[in-house]
Amino acid sequence: MMNVLNVLTRVGLVCSTVLIVFSLELSAQSDKPPFAWVNPLTPKELKVAPGLSHHTFKSKLINKKVGYCVFVPEGYDDSENRDRRYPVIYMLHGGRPGDESKYANKLPYIIEAIREGDLIPTIVVLNNGGPVSHYNVPGRPDARGKDMFVEELMPLIAKKYRTIETREGRALQGYSQGGRATARIGFGHPELFSQLVIGSAGAAAEKRIQETGGIENENLVFAPGDDMWTYAEIYAKNFEKKFPMEIFLHVGDAMDSNYEGNLAYDRYLTELGLDHTFVIIPDQKHGGSAYVKIHDDIIGFQDDAFRKSMKRK
Repeated sequence: MMNVLNVLTRVGLVCSTVLIVFSLELSAQSDKPPFAWVNPLTPKELKVAPGLSHHTFKSKLINKKVGYCVFVPEGYDDSENRDRRYPVIYMLHGGRPGDESKYANKLPYIIEAIREGDLIPTIVVLNNGGPVSHYNVPGRPDARGKDMFVEELMPLIAKKYRTIETREGRALQGYSQGGRATARIGFGHPELFSQLVIGSAGAAAEKRIQETGGIENENLVFAPGDDMWTYAEIYAKNFEKKFPMEIFLHVGDAMDSNYEGNLAYDRYLTELGLDHTFVIIPDQKHGGSAYVKIHDDIIGFQDDAFRKSMKRK
């Protein structure tokens, strides 16, 4: 009898612990700020990234004011550089929903690389991907993240800043959800970019979307063919020779579906005949610390790719 009571007591304690944890998680979720189209930078973010600033534009596609951030390298405003044009890295944040301030913490690594001469002086743009980050969702007028990025933000940056006006001076980079979007948008618009950095993208989820004709889940359905596998195939078969791109794929080595999906995507790009770099980060789970571990490799790749593409031009 005592053994049964002990077991029941332990079960009760476990259940209580689970309920407490669950309540804390719900509390944390309720404390999370709601989605916003405008997310100003904090004083700390501005302090650690000199040259970074926050702006807004009025989107005609969704009829709302939308936030974005731009970093310009040291010397951009100097009179001797007034005729100089700069390459651009568009960094697509991870997670859903969107927030243009998410990747501000990556800028100190880029600033240091530019100062050390490891990266050509470069403009960096951080966007807000919308409620379903960087994606278009049929039937949802507010979820046109891809169109807003390609049709509105990129032309705005080209107009307001002294960017290199051709694809040779544009890079697209993203992690997690942003990695998925980098593959979708990059392979879907190779006329716009010369290099892609696809970080820990949910390739397995994208494969299911491809195989089901656009279904991610019962509440989220994309247009058929709007996935990173289909776009890569179309690019390889029809546009790779006309619009060559440098491609960098990376994922942490934690054994999960994300890891397995990226291994499969690496094999797929190889089967398609697309030259690319694939890096597996040791002792790395899915998370923001991946960039900290691999930023030297990514920045070195981007610098080499910019110099190679601009020389080819």
